[in-house]
Amino acid sequence: MNDSISDLFTRIRNANLVGQNTVRVPVTLITQSILNILVQHGFIKNFHQTNNREFLVTLKSIIRELQRLSRPGCRLYVRAQNIPKIRGQIGIIILSTSKGILSDREARRLRVGGEILGYIS
Repeated sequence: MNDSISDLFTRIRNANLVGQNTVRVPVTLITQSILNILVQHGFIKNFHQTNNREFLVTLKSIIRELQRLSRPGCRLYVRAQNIPKIRGQIGIIILSTSKGILSDREARRLRVGGEILGYIS
């Protein structure tokens, strides 16, 4: 696995499409940060570490779209003033900033830009 963010998004998207309530994802610091943001904004119920290698993520059925935007071969960067809005504030953009991995709302509040990792709505 080269891209842990794409792997996380794909596992959540596929589990949601087939109607599963839980999904297992590999443990990384980036994965944990993204899952914390998804819990804060209500896109997943919760997650916990089952062993040293996996998180067990409990899904909600409200995820319509989950997409990776910036890729290892084509990075997308944005300034704080130019952070786009997804579906009129219904969705969130996940950014990697100098302050850590943040949602678009937190990045606007802190006035920091960064790399757009993906979005969820």
